[in-house]
Amino acid sequence: MRIAGSPEQTPPSRPAHLRQANARHLLRLIKSHNPCSKADLVRYSGLSAPTITSCVALLTKLGLVEAIGDGQSNGGRPPGLLRFNAKHGYVAAVDVGGTRLRMMLADLSGASVAQWSHVLRDRQKTPPGMCTLVREGLREMCNAGGISVSRVLHLTAGAPGITDVDAGVVLSAPNLVDWNDVPFRALLEKELQIPVIVENDTNLAAVGEHLCGAAIEAASFVFLAVGTGVGAGIFINGHLLHGAHWSAGEVGYFGIGGKPRLPTKMRKAGQFESIVGGGGIEARWKKLISRGKIKPAPEQMGLQANQILDLAVEGDRKAMEVAAKTASLMADAVADIALMLDPEVVILGGGVGSHPELCRLIRCQIGRHELASRLVIKSSALGTQAQLRGAISTSLEAMHALILA
Repeated sequence: MRIAGSPEQTPPSRPAHLRQANARHLLRLIKSHNPCSKADLVRYSGLSAPTITSCVALLTKLGLVEAIGDGQSNGGRPPGLLRFNAKHGYVAAVDVGGTRLRMMLADLSGASVAQWSHVLRDRQKTPPGMCTLVREGLREMCNAGGISVSRVLHLTAGAPGITDVDAGVVLSAPNLVDWNDVPFRALLEKELQIPVIVENDTNLAAVGEHLCGAAIEAASFVFLAVGTGVGAGIFINGHLLHGAHWSAGEVGYFGIGGKPRLPTKMRKAGQFESIVGGGGIEARWKKLISRGKIKPAPEQMGLQANQILDLAVEGDRKAMEVAAKTASLMADAVADIALMLDPEVVILGGGVGSHPELCRLIRCQIGRHELASRLVIKSSALGTQAQLRGAISTSLEAMHALILA
């Protein structure tokens, strides 16, 4: 089973890579204790003073660390202070959705410099069209930040489907058109001329929530995203789980209680997703309001999933019925997840899944399942920023490894 591990916090001791590994370790320490002195680094790292001097020289030569003068003296010679140079370069994040493309540009500390969002036209939803749009978005963000595009060192893209991260291939994205076995990493690298990582979007959202959102203190948790599609990002003992064939967390293919179990097909949306996703909620709403004696108004028929959930909060009986059914199905899915993985926390996210009313109803209904009632159920703390934050973090780790290889 494939598990993506977090970067090592202490450097490995293989001789051929010892200096680079020590430098990566010290770079993290400098970022965490910014600014600091060489003496501080000796205390924090346990490495010798000559090793610290050698690694700092390397980091300074690469432009990642800079001297900023003397610090406060404790009676002796004042220590020279070092600072992480967050403006040495930049990384970018891409969140590919079924209807919208979102992007973020950040410096090497992870601070957002600019963001860009674009509603997709049909011709832009193809893989080549998406690559062209990413290039345009990157240029727009760099212009907004007053930064040369040449200073962008790395990009991570989240795709809404089963993704082979090692190969950079989107194996299947049913909510997009012609996105089967797409070598998205190769296409983006050719378009942008920088290194790229391609990852499942929900996995990146889980990384984001783990880094700075609702799962900071959780070692084992599941991020359950419900929007146009349905998927889960899974952390087990601090590590992101991909599975042997990259399909861990594809809960959109779950069955529905009381309905015949449909065969799972990679190129088609799953049974659970078709009922609980945004389109399924909207279809159930249209069916209910069409049963009445009075013909529904066109604006009622065109309501989106979140608008229907808003009506449920206002007390609309049919909207409340739709919301309750959706929450019941999701609570059952959470109970199944609890039996398989026994996480500490389940985070509800995505454009639909993070709706406060849906979260409230799921918390009420999860009590029916004794073995799941111990779960902590939270709403996403980052919202639509979760994928972007996870992508920025992924690029930062990859970029440091590339520079210090």
